[in-house]
Amino acid sequence: MTTKAHALYQVIRHIRSSFNLLRALGDDLHRDLKVTAAMRAVMETLAEDGEQTVPQIARTKAVSRQHIQVNVDALLRKDLVILHDNPNHLRSPFVALTPQGRRTFTAMRHREAELLERFAKEFLLEQLEQASGTLGILNQSIRKHQEKGGSGD
Repeated sequence: MTTKAHALYQVIRHIRSSFNLLRALGDDLHRDLKVTAAMRAVMETLAEDGEQTVPQIARTKAVSRQHIQVNVDALLRKDLVILHDNPNHLRSPFVALTPQGRRTFTAMRHREAELLERFAKEFLLEQLEQASGTLGILNQSIRKHQEKGGSGD
């Protein structure tokens, strides 16, 4: 008999596999733009949530500040982001998309929309809604665990 913990582990294995597959797919899809999946993730945060500091983006993505900084530096070299003074913290400027960055991200979203439409045909709407709800609860549980300091209670 499968336990709930074992079933959850199987879901997590699928999430890891999907993450890697999606990263490779994104890298291939946007290769001509020379924007990696990690750079795209930073652009998405800026497009959806507005300008932020590197530490803010890192907290949102649950990754290291250094990882975000590497990607911001790459985006700066491509003139896809710009830095703005942060009056609250002189050494942590705000990062924002440039007009070129917005156009590039919009083009990326259009490419991705075509693929999403194709992939979405494989599912019933109810299946996608249930999967989204389940992953949302999983993420919420993980955040609660982290806020408690990762204790093994």
